[in-house]
Amino acid sequence: MVRRRGIYEVNVLGKSLTCLFCQGNQFRHREVYMDLQPLGQKVTNQLTFQSLTCTSCGDNRMFQEKEILHQTSEKQVSSIEYTEVIQE
Repeated sequence: MVRRRGIYEVNVLGKSLTCLFCQGNQFRHREVYMDLQPLGQKVTNQLTFQSLTCTSCGDNRMFQEKEILHQTSEKQVSSIEYTEVIQE
């Protein structure tokens, strides 16, 4: 597991992520790795999910990060953007 230290505001596909329960917008991050092995096959695929936990209520959301083609710049960009929040 990989953990980003700190607290983040997160954009998913260009939209600000907010908690469905408390409307909070600050999250802790970790990566979760899962092995996927279809029935009857010996090949195992690894999926990587970005797990985001609301700092206010503890609700957890998971997203699979994808590289997408940016429309204006014609380059690959991540579907998830992290902005670290400075705690005072």
